[in-house]
Amino acid sequence: PNAISKTSEVLQLAKEKGNSNLYIEIDGGVTTDNAKALVDAGANVLVAGSFVFQSKDPIQTINDLIEITN
Repeated sequence: PNAISKTSEVLQLAKEKGNSNLYIEIDGGVTTDNAKALVDAGANVLVAGSFVFQSKDPIQTINDLIEITN
């Protein structure tokens, strides 16, 4: 939840400064439970290494993340 609010704050600050064309990356803690909220808050780069590689089916996990965030 903290990353979601911070992401929104970063996006808002960027817009206020006239630069909403930047990459906002979240690295760590990204899961299928929070990926959509992070993207909705303004993140456009998600790093989900451990979540993907520790899952039973990494390919399906990647596909799930893609589906959730599109």
